Amino acid sequence: MDTGREQIDLFLRRCDELMQSKFIIADTKIGELLQAIAASDLLYAFFRDVTGNFDYPAAKSKYMNYAPYGKTQKKLLFPEDPAERLAFVFCLLMEFDNKTLDLGKFLQEYFYEDGSFYESFYAFCNQVIKPFRNAVKIMFTDSPEATQAVSLQDKERKGKVSQSVGFDVKAERKALYGSALADAKKVDGMLLLNALERAKDKSLRAALLCGYAYFARACGMSVSEGAVRDELEKIKEKL
Repeated sequence: MDTGREQIDLFLRRCDELMQSKFIIADTKIGELLQAIAASDLLYAFFRDVTGNFDYPAAKSKYMNYAPYGKTQKKLLFPEDPAERLAFVFCLLMEFDNKTLDLGKFLQEYFYEDGSFYESFYAFCNQVIKPFRNAVKIMFTDSPEATQAVSLQDKERKGKVSQSVGFDVKAERKALYGSALADAKKVDGMLLLNALERAKDKSLRAALLCGYAYFARACGMSVSEGAVRDELEKIKEKL
């Protein structure tokens, strides 16, 4: 397996190919997308970690049984937490690939569009695959194009949190991704950075800052310790 950028690019291409394909070959394209994840040490380790403690049966019960008032067609919902959302979609794709969930029946149940599989599959790709692709791209490449693709709600949430964090989380994520650390270490660091970027509670933010500072120092990462220390002092004054 490979940890390089080319494997992330392969995953993104497989997502694009799925979205551009016809419903009749969607099963094959989903299989190829999952194979691209398995071919990348970094993506494989990441999805192994985010699904490790994820209760998929409970998530299905919560997010796949909602029907808007007055309507019989169900609506697919998603976890608010970005990591749980990625885990949920990944598990959903695994079910399609394992044939424990029929894609055609799923589309008719959640994305019914006048009986047209073409329109239903198009809606599924826009609401499920495209956000899944963009979330992974933002996490592992942090490109301007990907940043523009994130939803307005996510932009606002990230903007508010980023202003309160004393060091550049995005720059640190890039440095971590490009480092020579083992994949398991990269995943650990990214989970800390992602949690730090979302954290609003002051005590939690302080704990995450401490945790990442110790992680980075132990791994030889170039964390901006001065900025972390200054931010910690500001938070401690308000606790």
